[in-house]
Amino acid sequence: MRVALRAALGGVALTILLVACSVLPSPVHPGDPTPAAQSAPAATAAPAAQTSTEPPDTTTTTPARSGARAPDGPLPTVRVAPYVDLTTPPLPDLGTLAAESGQRDVVLAFVLAGATCTPTWGGTTPVDDPAVRRTVAALKARGGTPTVSSGGAVGTYLETRCPDARSLATAYGKALDAVGTDHLDVDVETDTGRAVSVSRIADALALLQHERGTRVTLTVQVQDAATGMTGTAKDLVRAVSDAGVAARVNLMVMNFPAGGSWSAAMLGAAAASTRTLQAMWPGSEPADVAARVGVTLMVGRNDTDATTTVADAQAVVAGAERAGYGFVGEWSLLRDNGGCAGADEEQDDCSGIDQGDWAFTHALQRFG
Repeated sequence: MRVALRAALGGVALTILLVACSVLPSPVHPGDPTPAAQSAPAATAAPAAQTSTEPPDTTTTTPARSGARAPDGPLPTVRVAPYVDLTTPPLPDLGTLAAESGQRDVVLAFVLAGATCTPTWGGTTPVDDPAVRRTVAALKARGGTPTVSSGGAVGTYLETRCPDARSLATAYGKALDAVGTDHLDVDVETDTGRAVSVSRIADALALLQHERGTRVTLTVQVQDAATGMTGTAKDLVRAVSDAGVAARVNLMVMNFPAGGSWSAAMLGAAAASTRTLQAMWPGSEPADVAARVGVTLMVGRNDTDATTTVADAQAVVAGAERAGYGFVGEWSLLRDNGGCAGADEEQDDCSGIDQGDWAFTHALQRFG
């Protein structure tokens, strides 16, 4: 029994010794590598925040302008285009004019009503007259874009002779087809007491643009430098806009009373008219409205006491560029010469002032 007790005690002692050895650190001898420290598994660290190398987005969204907008649709593509009178003999050679003046885009004036709601040149010559077609073809051969102009200062308007919008649209279409263009200029002048139905014109242009994609210009009168467009002009532009027609508004800055600088008066009338359009289309950006504005001056002696000099034309072109307008023109290409300097009254074939040939047209051609 003592032997058994000693054996049992010996086994216990051996067990205690083994346990103690297992928890004591191992001796470190010189030259041994330092053991790595043991530790409990560390918690997984959160990933470091990503630092963006992109610049911060400082773009601000401009709120949409409220109110009516200028209608969307096809607009005229030409930026400089003098009028050419096809109704006063002799019929001009448009190809030769383009070669001599360097001006290929022109506005062909004027389509008027014949005995009925029939488009003619000047009220007498058929719109498909072979001689007219040949001279237009010569212009196109030089890369020119013709615009057909209806209306003007004298004669019987299609706009009054045609009884309804559909017949007026058909008459416009015949004139456009005869010339082979999609550019139409409606030149409404009511200072002589002529009455027009602006709603009939607007509805006809809506038919024409929606069915044919016609590019429309409304050429309108101005009252003075402070007022801008006349009352009839404003009514026409508003009616055409309400009909959903996209149109350029071409301001005739001519034949109105003014004092002081004539070029300043012309630009003042244009600026006042542009403000009217911006008020009509408050939902459009001012720059977009300005781009729909054109100005057309009268070279040399006007029908009133005003006289436009080449320097005036240069000032108007510079002002139109600053204002962001989309078009400049003149009445007329055939008057752009000094063949009747000192004339007391306005002439159809010369400016009435001392000037070089094509001086006004060349000034307009600098329009950017």
